[in-house]
Amino acid sequence: MGEFIDLGAKLKRYYRFTPNELKGMMISIVIISIVVAFDKWGADTFDLGTGLFNQFNALLIVTLAFLIHYSAQKVAALSVGYDIEYKVWSYGLLIAMVLALLTKGFIWFLIPGGIIHHHLAGHKLGFFRYGLNFFAVGLSAFMGPVANLFFVVILKIVNTFAHSSIINFAIVVNIWFAVWSVLPIPPSDGSRMFFGSRMVYAFGFCAVIAGALLLHPAFKIPIWFAVIGALLIGFICWLLYYIFWEKGFWKGPY
Repeated sequence: MGEFIDLGAKLKRYYRFTPNELKGMMISIVIISIVVAFDKWGADTFDLGTGLFNQFNALLIVTLAFLIHYSAQKVAALSVGYDIEYKVWSYGLLIAMVLALLTKGFIWFLIPGGIIHHHLAGHKLGFFRYGLNFFAVGLSAFMGPVANLFFVVILKIVNTFAHSSIINFAIVVNIWFAVWSVLPIPPSDGSRMFFGSRMVYAFGFCAVIAGALLLHPAFKIPIWFAVIGALLIGFICWLLYYIFWEKGFWKGPY
């Protein structure tokens, strides 16, 4: 009970996006929304009305994906005594725009930035005491792609009752955002996860990739099967990694 009270106090005091974060997120959201809507300005010919409509939808969807992703990470980080800050990656946004231009919107490069952890020295509750705990950093980073996939599950449930191309588009955007996030490319979440714990990364990476495939609208797979299947694949990958690599690594070369 005390942990929830402490988390509530932290959320009330620290849960916010600073002006610099908001500026970076706004720039990232605008550019990423352009990337994901790049090929939606008309089927065969350019259509300004259709393009603006799709661009507006993309802007809303990307904004929601960002808020879900980084809000989940902030809550997870605060629960273990850290505050996170979003930092835009200019090169990542440039790569995203160049690839969108070269491939006419076929390839989405969705690593717009990364998070920086700040130790809340005034709060001593948690499983760390001093300094930066890389395991905690990796776990809080992992909550971002998990939140996006959880949102995908909700969208798919809604889509079974009110089928919509916009909902399908939101599902695809969140799926790809989660997939790019777990890749071990600095400053993505995957790089934080990898250096936080290789064992957790083995599970998280495989579970997210499997979940992204099984939940994709292109495959008519039941939601419960997709979720259980993703967790099972993640566990199998975790077990295989431990047996064939981590177990021998800790034994040493002799």
